[in-house]
Amino acid sequence: MVTVVLWGANVVVLKALLRFLNAETINVGRFLIAGGVMVPLALRAMGGWPRWDARTWLSVAGVGVLGNTLFQTFFLHGIALSPAGVAGVVNGMVPVLVLPLGLLFGQRFTRRQVAGVALAFCGLLGLLALTRQPGTAVTLAGMAWLLLAATAWALYTVFNRTLSGRVGALPFVAFSLALGCLPYLAFALGHVQISADVPAGAYLGVALSALGANVVAYLAWARGAQVLGAARTSVWNTLAPVIALILSALTLHERLPLSVWLVAGVILSGAALANWPTESGRRAAAPPTAP
Repeated sequence: MVTVVLWGANVVVLKALLRFLNAETINVGRFLIAGGVMVPLALRAMGGWPRWDARTWLSVAGVGVLGNTLFQTFFLHGIALSPAGVAGVVNGMVPVLVLPLGLLFGQRFTRRQVAGVALAFCGLLGLLALTRQPGTAVTLAGMAWLLLAATAWALYTVFNRTLSGRVGALPFVAFSLALGCLPYLAFALGHVQISADVPAGAYLGVALSALGANVVAYLAWARGAQVLGAARTSVWNTLAPVIALILSALTLHERLPLSVWLVAGVILSGAALANWPTESGRRAAAPPTAP
């Protein structure tokens, strides 16, 4: 719940920041701030530099590229071309992609989870259909970027559980962020724009986005994937679109058609179906010990 609230709100924050700053400036600031917090926390928790073998370092870095360089690049392009509410809805499609990916890695799912994710997939089809309506705010180009972002995050989620279980949630999140953002930084540093004309609140928004969405939410997400599994954790993320839709309407004054709200309702129904509590689910979701 912490993760979906922060990520739902972060979509609205990013859309607002794009009015004042370009995507490269926003992401560079977010990565530097989040990395500067996460890596010292991980080193302190581990009592020093991690003694991983080369394969583990490469795995953490590779998964980090998926969840940071690729996801952030695709998502910022998508949200620039889409209303914040729509971007939040498409980001909630991650569980549709996690299910088949998880099956490839031997994860098991109940019929209820499959039915819930299938219902969410129906919502995705409805959203894609809206791109064909003249004058709609939902564009095919924006949807394409957002779906690429969802795919990158789905892969990050699937690999997350194995790696965070092996090296620890905090070290995984910290070093996957620090290493995974290096390709992006190499490209984006030359495009950073700092101007006195930009209000101080915009830079504060970058800092809040980094600390909330890239620190607190990443830790909660990694821990949730460990306890609940990649598919169940991802299905919870379908709550984030509802938060994004409500906040975008209240703060950005986006007036999305009823059809978009109906699609969000389909997604949320799928999430509720897939996560309906069972006895085994309650045991799996018991509060974990600290990493």
